[in-house]
Amino acid sequence: MSMISRALFQLYGRYAEHNRWELLNGPGDSRVQGSQIIEDESLVNRWGDKVVLITGVSSGIGVETVRVLASTGATVFGTARNLEKAKEALGSLLDTGRTDLSSVRACVKEFLKQSSKLNILINNAAVINTPESRTKDGFELQFGTNHVSHFLLFYLLKETLLETARSTPDFHSRVRFIAIALFLLTISTLKETTTDGLLMDLADG
Repeated sequence: MSMISRALFQLYGRYAEHNRWELLNGPGDSRVQGSQIIEDESLVNRWGDKVVLITGVSSGIGVETVRVLASTGATVFGTARNLEKAKEALGSLLDTGRTDLSSVRACVKEFLKQSSKLNILINNAAVINTPESRTKDGFELQFGTNHVSHFLLFYLLKETLLETARSTPDFHSRVRFIAIALFLLTISTLKETTTDGLLMDLADG
């Protein structure tokens, strides 16, 4: 990650001091846990009427995000490529390959069967440092998984997010992309796959 300036990840707010680079040493370091944030914001059992969809809950931060948001009382859906591995996570699980756009469409169809509204969409699923390969739709694997599938998921759920926001004016719908660091790390991959017909303009701000 040395090729990326730490300035791009500058944090602000009440928890910034606990997330300084020199303090990040893995599990048990100074970072505030998600459960503590939920308590600090007085959100425990306060979101009983909210619906959340989180991608990539097979392991890591996706699992913890499901657990923490479930403590708010919200209905939490999680997507996973490996459903067996994801069963430890709380909430409802939806199967999606993420590298196959047809599976993203199928996931959305199944989600909308179970819920007519969506307050929060968290795009957490991502891959990095994978062998050179292509998705079923012909995209470079990291680009297809980390970007194209996320965009399609958002596009297919956009109207649901907007309709939900209109019905709850005191709570705007939210969309979060967790893999922003992977976006920056994927730049090198994109450079390798760029052709004369593709112009990339990358801005710092």
